[in-house]
Amino acid sequence: METVESLSKKIESLERQLNETQAVSRQYLQNVAHQLTAPIGAIKWSIEALRDERVPLARKQTLMRSVYSQSTILVHVIKNFTLMSNLEADHELGQFREQPEPTDIRLLAINLVNDFQPQAYERGITIDVNDDSFDKTYRDKLLEIEKNLVAQALSNVIENAVKYADPDSKIEVRAWLSTNCIGLVVESQGIPISPSDTKRIFERGFRGTSAQQSVAAGTGFGLYLASRIMDFHHGSIFVEPKGRRSSFKMEFPKSRLIG
Repeated sequence: METVESLSKKIESLERQLNETQAVSRQYLQNVAHQLTAPIGAIKWSIEALRDERVPLARKQTLMRSVYSQSTILVHVIKNFTLMSNLEADHELGQFREQPEPTDIRLLAINLVNDFQPQAYERGITIDVNDDSFDKTYRDKLLEIEKNLVAQALSNVIENAVKYADPDSKIEVRAWLSTNCIGLVVESQGIPISPSDTKRIFERGFRGTSAQQSVAAGTGFGLYLASRIMDFHHGSIFVEPKGRRSSFKMEFPKSRLIG
């Protein structure tokens, strides 16, 4: 039989774990609340300015781009929050799983890039989809994937690229091919990723020191979710940092190519 002292130590250990979990949950909810409040506030302010007849047309066009940009951020945060909430209840994301479908991966990339163009425009950032790379890599073939999940994974990577890229820089989305895999690359120039951060960047809740200094708000779940989604597809995601340039590579098995 266990001694009273042994049971007491176990209870103390469980209490510490519970307190740590509660602290992490509180921090996560605070970060989510901040990320939801910021775009809602910006949208409200922009709409109020749009209603002002004294505001010139050129300024109103800028405000409309801002409304679209902040709306994209808001939808993105809500989708991640919903996905993360279900991940807590269902470790296999069962409620989100769907039948894989043939998907034009270039069209998917173009649609997601278009969603983030207004946000990038505000910082003078250009986002390009390299059509030549998709022509050479995929030709007329489609990729059999769970489209909505992959779209969320790719949007998480693009959103991070826009958030941490240098102003007036360029982000490129291109196709890539290796011996056994096929996929996408999102390359940008911005805050450098240290070797220690590279090892942990896809961990749940992790945000590097440079990322926290550059953008205070963040949950650290975007790349973690992207990694989980790629795991579901028997693929992977990894980052190759080179100074201020970083390439995030999403790779799928070639067996998912059809057509």
